[in-house]
Amino acid sequence: MFRRLRVAAHARRLDEALAAGASPAFSDELAVRARQLGARRVDVARGLRRAAAGGGRDFPVSSAASLDAKPALLALADDLVDFADPGSRGVAMATQLLADPQGPLYRPGEPGELRAAAEAARHAL
Repeated sequence: MFRRLRVAAHARRLDEALAAGASPAFSDELAVRARQLGARRVDVARGLRRAAAGGGRDFPVSSAASLDAKPALLALADDLVDFADPGSRGVAMATQLLADPQGPLYRPGEPGELRAAAEAARHAL
């Protein structure tokens, strides 16, 4: 019970650690968070597909970035669902793409930045 509360309170930090390559075996909290992310990967894939479609009124993505990255976002979404045991690093990176309001999905950035982030997450799966 207390572990789940700690994980919930530190989810963002744990996601950052996993996305940076920390092993879930390093701590109980990282292991719990990796399992949580794995259980949510279908939802993350759904969000990536929606982003590739241009988002929407309640999901304002950077249209230029999502258009450029559409194939990479869709490939990442497919792999999240299709891989039997995706790497926690890749799932955390994909989750961060959706969750970070300052990330390349939501703000205009350098050309190819979102595509590169999606491809990096895909390779980390």
